[in-house]
Amino acid sequence: MDYLISDLTEQPEVGNNTLLADKVVLEDSTIWFKGEDNIVYIDPGTTLKNVEINMRGNNSLVYIRKTNHGCPFLVDIYHNSVFYMGKNNSINLVRAAFRLSEYKNILIGDDNMMSYDIDVRVADPHLIYSTESMDRVNPSKSIYIGDHVWIGQNTRILKGVNIGSGSIIAAESVLTKSVPSNTIFGGSPAKQLKRDIFWLRPNVHAFDEKDTAKYAHYDDPCYIYEADAEEQLSFDTLEQKLMDLKTAQAKFDYLSQLTQAKNRFYIEE
Repeated sequence: MDYLISDLTEQPEVGNNTLLADKVVLEDSTIWFKGEDNIVYIDPGTTLKNVEINMRGNNSLVYIRKTNHGCPFLVDIYHNSVFYMGKNNSINLVRAAFRLSEYKNILIGDDNMMSYDIDVRVADPHLIYSTESMDRVNPSKSIYIGDHVWIGQNTRILKGVNIGSGSIIAAESVLTKSVPSNTIFGGSPAKQLKRDIFWLRPNVHAFDEKDTAKYAHYDDPCYIYEADAEEQLSFDTLEQKLMDLKTAQAKFDYLSQLTQAKNRFYIEE
């Protein structure tokens, strides 16, 4: 049986699934359970605006942290996968699309800024084979995005990509390989354009001369990420842990304890 939820003023029926959404408000948003043994967790007090979560398979987890920004998105998730959206992420105007299948994951850290028309997918999705070996050559792969990443408009992030904290993906990019921390990548396919950078959220469109002068220099190194053996959590380690955990509940328990250390998602150049 399918369960389509668009109102949380009363506890909805979700069958053999779990919905953890204390004091959550849905505005032009829906959560659709089509399978079984799925978990959707949303931080208490969150308001979801223009969000669509489609649990199309079984035993998957969607974990949504609270944000102070507008963050419209679409999640299509099938079997044995995890979608994790960290704290205080923003998406501009039009829903970003996140598509998960074949037991792969998408994890997004905190304080990321995404423009409109962003598409993130872990699969091609149709099958491709070698004419010599007859083996499949396009396996699906998970995607991991660190903290404080700026993703420009009309960007496509394809399977297997990891993005280190503090980086920028230029508009109109097609990202096919991983991105080190504090770098700029752009193009189709995207390549490194600049290194040793960091960025801030203020929008320059309305700047006057005083604003421009104010931000000509910024001394705080808070958005410069670095190698730290005690803080770092490699995306490979995270992926293996999520693959080893067999139930949505076990994955939920693990991600509930995810480290908040600054350099957790640093990627070395």
